[in-house]
Amino acid sequence: MKELKLNVGASPIWNNEDWYILDHKKSNYKNAILGDAANISLEDNSVDVIFCSHVIEHIPQIKIIDVFIEFNRILKPGGILRLLSPDLHKIASAYVNKDKSFFSKALDEDYNIRTDLGFGGMLANWFVSPGQDTILLDRSLSTFITGQAHQIIYDFEMLNILLTNCGFDNILQKNFMDSEHSDLKIPLHVDGLEPIWQNFNRDFYKKNNLIHQYNEMTGKYEINFGVKGFDRDPLTSLIVECKKSLNPKTENEFTLSRKNYNRYGYSLLFDKEVRNKLDLMGIKYNNPFEK
Repeated sequence: MKELKLNVGASPIWNNEDWYILDHKKSNYKNAILGDAANISLEDNSVDVIFCSHVIEHIPQIKIIDVFIEFNRILKPGGILRLLSPDLHKIASAYVNKDKSFFSKALDEDYNIRTDLGFGGMLANWFVSPGQDTILLDRSLSTFITGQAHQIIYDFEMLNILLTNCGFDNILQKNFMDSEHSDLKIPLHVDGLEPIWQNFNRDFYKKNNLIHQYNEMTGKYEINFGVKGFDRDPLTSLIVECKKSLNPKTENEFTLSRKNYNRYGYSLLFDKEVRNKLDLMGIKYNNPFEK
């Protein structure tokens, strides 16, 4: 039987006819699933492999357990999950050591990292960055502040704890392109070019006559190429591969445990005016204090 393989957060320009993709951005890809990583329209125990590259840092940490539980739900027992995300240990170590070489190479890997606030600004930019994934409003829910991309970054210990609590085992930190699955040994690359990793930066785009730019008049990216492959950004990425071992609890009890401070983020729901505004706006919310 043919494997069911899912790339979560693949982006609209990614393609591989053997894979399905899930993304919140609309795509013309024939195997595209539009939706939320915490609510995937696939059956229980139906997926053989999930690949998820530089997505989880965009998910608010209060929601990441819901996503990992959903990954577990759709994976077959023994199914593979491979995650890439900025590596907190690597980046924080470089910051503490004021490692100019590391940050120079990091900028070559991702030229969008802010540089106007020194090493501290670069470090902070990995934790919280501008983007179009999450909207930040003021406390009164009346003023738009900004859109955000990154929400949090992880080290291996953090992901190991989270994934263990979500029913995964054999949780390993992997090297670039080192995978149990043959597909995942191919790096991200421009479709039509040699399948080797090259930093996707301005020099690379210019050399290959590629367009990848944000249009401030339309609020959209202009891109004239597609991509294939998997692992990217070997310098700054934390790469973790694991397997589904059991079905976890279906409720997000770990993230909202009384052992941490996350529940305080819901304290605004005691404010009747806030609740009324959320209701009028049609915004869904769960109040853990009612449980």
